[in-house]
Amino acid sequence: MMKKYFFSLFLVLFAFQSSAATLDIEVQGITKGGILNLEISSSKEAFESDGDDTGVAARIQERVTKGQYQRSFDIPPGTYAIKLHIDENENGELDTNFLGIPKEQYGISNNTLFLNFDAASFIIDTYKKVQIDL
Repeated sequence: MMKKYFFSLFLVLFAFQSSAATLDIEVQGITKGGILNLEISSSKEAFESDGDDTGVAARIQERVTKGQYQRSFDIPPGTYAIKLHIDENENGELDTNFLGIPKEQYGISNNTLFLNFDAASFIIDTYKKVQIDL
C-alpha cells in the first residue's frame, strides 16, 4: 500500500515538474543603464496594450547596466511574445519624441520593430532561448 502511495506521489510531482518550460532571455546592446521593464505575454491583447495583466506570464523591473542582460523564466508551454524597454531616466514610462518614436532603448522578441503579437510571438514546449538586440 505504501509503495503505491509513493509511486502515485512521484507521478504527480513528475507531471507537475514537466509542465513548466524554461525560457532564457538574452538582451544585447544595452548602451545606457536604467530600469529594465520586461514583459512576457501570452495574448495579443496583453502584448499590444499597457496595463492589461490578463495574458501576462511574467513581468519584471530590474536595474541594468551597459552591456548585456540574461535571465531565465519557468513558464507553462505555449505561445508568447516579449516586449521590453530600458527606462534610462527612471520616470516609469517609455519616453517618445513628438512623432511617437521611442527615445529610450526598447526591444521585441524576434527583433521586430512594432508591437505586433503575430510577428513577435514564438512557441515554447520545453526550452527556448530568445535573443533581443537593442
